[in-house]
Amino acid sequence: MICDTFYEALAMQAAAAEAAVPDMPEHRFSLRYKRKKKALIKAYEKSKEQSSSFLSTFHKLRLRQKIRVAVLIVLSVLLLTGAGVYITHRFGNLTARQYDTHTMMYVEDPEAPEILLEHFELGYDLTGYSKEIICNDEREYWEVWKSDDKEISFSYCTKHGIGMRMNTEGSTVKSVDINEYEAFYYIAHETVHCLTWDNGDYLFEFDFAGIDYETGIKIAESIRKV
Repeated sequence: MICDTFYEALAMQAAAAEAAVPDMPEHRFSLRYKRKKKALIKAYEKSKEQSSSFLSTFHKLRLRQKIRVAVLIVLSVLLLTGAGVYITHRFGNLTARQYDTHTMMYVEDPEAPEILLEHFELGYDLTGYSKEIICNDEREYWEVWKSDDKEISFSYCTKHGIGMRMNTEGSTVKSVDINEYEAFYYIAHETVHCLTWDNGDYLFEFDFAGIDYETGIKIAESIRKV
C-alpha cells in the first residue's frame, strides 16, 4: 500500500517492526517512552500541515524508492530494539538488560497491587516552580515541575506488564540508594539524570535536568506517602 506521507509510512512500518521483535512480552511502556511517542505524533500532525510542494515531491517518488525507505525504517527499528549482546543488571526486583544503544528493563511481581492504592508526593520545597499533572488515573500518576531551565519529572505506576526501553547509549549505568531502595541510574542525552526503582508495590521514575546531582537526589529522597 502506498502511503500519502512519509510520516504515515514511518508509523506503519515502525509498528510492524515492533510487532516482529522477539522476546518482547506483553507490557505497558514507560512514561519516558510515552513522552517520545507523543513527540512523534506531534511530528506526524505537523507533517499534515506541510505545503503542497512537500506532498507533491513525496508523491513523485517511485514505488521502488518508497519501498526502500520503508525497509530502511524497519531495519533501523529492529537494530534499535532487537536482540544482541547485553549485560544483565539487577536492582531489587528490577532486571535490566543493557545493550550498546539502550537498556531494556523488566519487572515481574504478580502479587503487587493492580491499581494505585497509595499516593505519593514530593516533600522538597519547590517554591518558584510551576507544576503540571500529566497523568492521574488508577494505574499511573505523573507530574512535571519547571523553573527556567530546571525541570523535574516524577511518576509512579503499578508493576503489572511493565517493560521499559531506556536510552542509555554512551551512559554509565549504576545503582543509587533512594530511601534504602536500590535505584537504576543513568544520564540520558548527557543532560537528564534518570532514576527508576521499585518500592515493593509500585515502580517509580524520577528525572531531573538543570539541577546538580546532589540536589536532585535530595528531591528524590523527599518523596513521601500522602
